[in-house]
Amino acid sequence: MSHNQVSQTQHTSLFTTQSVDNYAFLQSELNELYIQAIQAEKYATSDTQSSLAKMRLFVELACHELGRFYGLKPPVSGDLINKIKQLEASGKIDAWVIESMNTLRHLGNQSVHISESHGHFVAQITLSHSRMRELMQEMHDIAKYVAGKLLNVSPNHMPEWQENHSLELADSIALALSGSNRSSYGIAKYFLDKLSSKEFGNKQQRANWQLDLEYWSDKAILQGCTDTWLLLANAYAKKHLVDKTSQEIKELYKKALQFDKDGEALLGYGLYLTRIGESKLGLDYLAESAMKGNHEALSCMLSVTYKLDNNAYFEFVQQGLKVQHKASLTLELFEKIKRYEANPQDEVALRSLRSGLIEAEAKKAPAVNFFKGHAAFISDNKAVCKGLSSQERADLMVASYEDLPIPLEVEARLVDVIAQAEGHQTFLTKIFDRAVAQTDDSQKVAHIKSVVALRSIDLFKEMRSVKTPMPLRQMLQEAANEGDAEARTYMNSTEGKALLKKGGFGVEGNVGRKAGVKKAKDRKKNKAAKKARRK
Repeated sequence: MSHNQVSQTQHTSLFTTQSVDNYAFLQSELNELYIQAIQAEKYATSDTQSSLAKMRLFVELACHELGRFYGLKPPVSGDLINKIKQLEASGKIDAWVIESMNTLRHLGNQSVHISESHGHFVAQITLSHSRMRELMQEMHDIAKYVAGKLLNVSPNHMPEWQENHSLELADSIALALSGSNRSSYGIAKYFLDKLSSKEFGNKQQRANWQLDLEYWSDKAILQGCTDTWLLLANAYAKKHLVDKTSQEIKELYKKALQFDKDGEALLGYGLYLTRIGESKLGLDYLAESAMKGNHEALSCMLSVTYKLDNNAYFEFVQQGLKVQHKASLTLELFEKIKRYEANPQDEVALRSLRSGLIEAEAKKAPAVNFFKGHAAFISDNKAVCKGLSSQERADLMVASYEDLPIPLEVEARLVDVIAQAEGHQTFLTKIFDRAVAQTDDSQKVAHIKSVVALRSIDLFKEMRSVKTPMPLRQMLQEAANEGDAEARTYMNSTEGKALLKKGGFGVEGNVGRKAGVKKAKDRKKNKAAKKARRK
């Protein structure tokens, strides 16, 4: 393809629009906010500067809307920094909202001012893709906050932010052909996203998109867009483009590292090295990326160091808190829970736990409801504003279990909470092995076995079949022998003796008379089959 042409794929895609409307909940009643938000998204990849300016306008409009809603006197006015200070002084706006507004204000200000670089004045500000993604998430969180207050819309009725993998190609191509390296980069990224999502209908379309990606990447590099080295390195590393050796891919990453501002190239190179078996070096790069504040690298290193290197783990948690890494809020909250568990009489630990819950909930940290339920359990509801019943605690924890940011040692604690509620028998079977592995206390192990066994019996009564992580008779017997009173009481009860005599409790399957009849029939079939073979 010549540099004066665009492919047929591009011609047919010129008017592609954003694939996801993240802000539909604003459109009817807060249309000005809606316009600024979708325009900020539209230019996030192709024109960082314009996107940041739109984010700043979004924040300014949000200040006026919130000020009017709360009837602030005097009305919100002055420079944007003063408007945000007025909202903060009112005490009506959550601290995380003020913090996010100031972040977008600061970067928006930078986007509309010139700066000096290597003796030249430039009117450009560029941020990495991962950083822009974080800012888009912050703007969306503010939008949901405003809609929740002004429109009384439940957070459950507003979508989670999704990255748009499309853009207005007509505008971008015109800008790219006029010399805009960010537009060329944006188009290259568009085709990489298309390849990543595997939206191509056939091999020919995939080949066309690969040509488009190569063409616009080459153009962006010729125009001086240094971010393109990382885009190409990732494309080859993930096999969206082919025909480069491992050494050539490493060279692309090394070029990208020369221009790495916030650890995104370190992240890509680290992940690539771990995939090809060079884990030690890969983890070194991921650790360096994490300490630069890269959120994805932080998540990787927190998962790797948890249980293996306490000092490194806590260092990454603290770094995460500095850079607003939401998962780090969750992990810090777990540490506060453990400190309170160690000394329930410590009022300082209780206050710390309570404030940690408030902050994590306000900033929508992952699995915050899991620890809300557990904090309520260990503190008799003193750590939460609203009293939660035993059932609500268990339900909260089970519902948010899958949201835990890394595999934490929480299963043994979770069994304690479920033991005071109804249901969740199947879930108990799922977490049984991890729960048992998390304690050396024989009494605790006995309790876990007892809870799972007795819940399995409850499930059997309802469903007439049951699956257990170990033979039920053995589980009950061990729980009773190791001192669990409930297991012993059940085994000595009339029901327990009758049920266990039937002997059908196994790892999986039906229990009782039918199971015994089936086994007898199976034995007869097997004997008949053996006789037939001998003949």
